[in-house]
Amino acid sequence: MAFRMSPNIAVRTTDDSAAAEFYSHVLGFPVRSDANGVVDLDADPISLFVIADDEVEGPVLELFVDDLEAAREQLVASGCRVIRWGGKGQDCYIRDPFGVTFNLWEE
Repeated sequence: MAFRMSPNIAVRTTDDSAAAEFYSHVLGFPVRSDANGVVDLDADPISLFVIADDEVEGPVLELFVDDLEAAREQLVASGCRVIRWGGKGQDCYIRDPFGVTFNLWEE
């Protein structure tokens, strides 16, 4: 199974307006869009998304995979835990044994 890092990182938080304010005004990342509860910031070379969430908090890195279910099986067998699983085209969050949360995204 090949995993490829995506240029997308989400910051999921219960205080999305304060987080968006911090990343845009303190760090100076320009806001590309702000719609439907998602603020998209240009943190070149990555896209940083601030998203309101009362269940998952903190940074979520994204990994591209060829086969979503095979990736899930491999990661769970290697000590990862499923945090949220919406299936293809939805949030598929896995936390690794070291505390990092990834969203698996099938290309």
